[in-house]
Amino acid sequence: MSLRKSFLNRSYILPLCFLVLISAGLYLNSLDNLFTNWDDSMIYSNSEVRSLSWENVRTIFTLKKGGTYQPIRVLSYAIDYHFWKLNPLGYHITNILFYIFTCIMVYFTLFHLSNHLREKASPDSHGRVAIFGALFFAAHPVHVEAVTWLAARKEVLQGFFFFLAFFLYMKASEEAKRKTFYLSLVIVFVVFAILSKPSAVVFPAVIIVYEMAKRREGLINLLKHHWVFLLVSVVLSALFTFILLKVMFEAGGIKQYPGDNIATNFLVLLYVFMHNIILLIFTINYSAAYAFTIAMPVVSLKNIVLALITLSLIGVSLYSLRRTKIIFFSFFFFLITLLPYLNIIPISTLKADRYVFIASFSYVFLLGILFDRLYVFKQKKFSEEFFKLLSVVLFIFLLACYSFMTIRQNKVWENSYTLWSDAVEKHPESNRANALMGVVYMELGMDGEAVKYLERAIALLPYDYQSKNNLGIVYGRLGYYEKAVNELLTAIWLRPDNDSIRINLSVLYQREKKYDEAEKIMRHLVDKNPNNSANLRFRLAGVYKDAGKYESALSELIKSSELAPNIINPYEEMGNIYSSRLKDREKAIYYYSRGIEAAPKAKSRVEDLRWMVQDLQR
Repeated sequence: MSLRKSFLNRSYILPLCFLVLISAGLYLNSLDNLFTNWDDSMIYSNSEVRSLSWENVRTIFTLKKGGTYQPIRVLSYAIDYHFWKLNPLGYHITNILFYIFTCIMVYFTLFHLSNHLREKASPDSHGRVAIFGALFFAAHPVHVEAVTWLAARKEVLQGFFFFLAFFLYMKASEEAKRKTFYLSLVIVFVVFAILSKPSAVVFPAVIIVYEMAKRREGLINLLKHHWVFLLVSVVLSALFTFILLKVMFEAGGIKQYPGDNIATNFLVLLYVFMHNIILLIFTINYSAAYAFTIAMPVVSLKNIVLALITLSLIGVSLYSLRRTKIIFFSFFFFLITLLPYLNIIPISTLKADRYVFIASFSYVFLLGILFDRLYVFKQKKFSEEFFKLLSVVLFIFLLACYSFMTIRQNKVWENSYTLWSDAVEKHPESNRANALMGVVYMELGMDGEAVKYLERAIALLPYDYQSKNNLGIVYGRLGYYEKAVNELLTAIWLRPDNDSIRINLSVLYQREKKYDEAEKIMRHLVDKNPNNSANLRFRLAGVYKDAGKYESALSELIKSSELAPNIINPYEEMGNIYSSRLKDREKAIYYYSRGIEAAPKAKSRVEDLRWMVQDLQR
């Protein structure tokens, strides 16, 4: 069957329509959610999403030091911004659309996977497995973070391309005449998945597990007949793994191992793995942040039991290859797609709902098979329809439970306050929850409350430089000068390459009228970034202005305007200095007029400058 016929087959239409309605309907109540403070750096304050020009698109796809490399995600935000500007409604619609596309691909992937790993089952059985599993995937509340959190769009983008590539790989084995065409498409969509989120580099390992599950000689057959495809896939994965590690290292995403020895570090890996299973199967209350502790000493009853459970799962899965391929495939699919998050390479977040987005496929695959087997089960003591009805009733009950939790969790993500107050309530020992709750209170101007949460965040994670930076800002606003300086200097020591912390320290010095210290910091930053210093020079000019050094301030403002000629601020500030400090009306009018010419689209600012010019001309 061709790819086009596969999608247009009439037997798919009703299940797919129902799947689309469910996957869209469950997230309708998220459409009025706002941006959260977790979205700021990726969307709200990201200059790269402001344009779809070829030059900016090239910038998006250019690897930059110290930043993430997920260009397809950023490009999708740029497209959203083109149509919606900063209206979060449009961004939510896009997230939901890609989630629908992902659920559709999960359906087709489940159907063909069931067909390939369960040769003796009927076509109707494969269809039930696909619709049962896809509906569970669509409704599962663990996916809320991936869909409702706008900065997590990488998950739904990666999910769509990942499952599309897997589906096409299976189609390649069904249609020998078009195998090369399908395998070429697989490579293309794997690259798209990796460019959406680099963790998709595990795709070749998923294919190897699939081939091993499909037939014992699958791996040998794969190497013999598809060595070119496998070589290209592995090379691409290795290349992007190198890029990922490089980017994470430069951005500070790779942390120290939490343990002080190999045994402790291995124990962390086991805990993370088991917590992800619990998150997927047993968790009722989901959260944007989690906290869990590791039992010590290493050799304790709890840890021994944990190790035995993990080894048993691995042993049963390996043994099942001889009889039940689906268990082998499901376990190792789950394990492989979780590998980037198991702290083999230490990362800052050990547990998150979004980490099991792809891995949950194996869970819904097993659920689909379980409900299908109950559906066809027969027992003499019961009528032929009893187990069919029981299967459908239990399916609807579990689907309803998942749907209720999903709809409820959507509103947790309504805004920054609802998000982090929920996280702090559920996991008060989470550094992230306390840190971002502190940021919420900072933005609300409730500095007393902000201090409480930021201090708690630092107590939980002493090297949290961002919370120290924020605490320094809040202390400064509250008038605790010595405490503020101490926190900011410590933050700089922890992250010496972070210029924003130095700027905050300069602002504090400036507020305290310690102009020499403020000037020293800003001059250092200007010298460090001579060709990208328009804003830095503007800030330095502010220091000179407050210090009464008006000529120096004007000199920096002129340089700032030359570096950013279409920004209104330097011209307005020069007009202010000439008008209020130097009493030179003609030059004030000149620079206000230059500001009006520089940024005509800034209507409210331009109108203010026109009123200033009119006042000076009277």
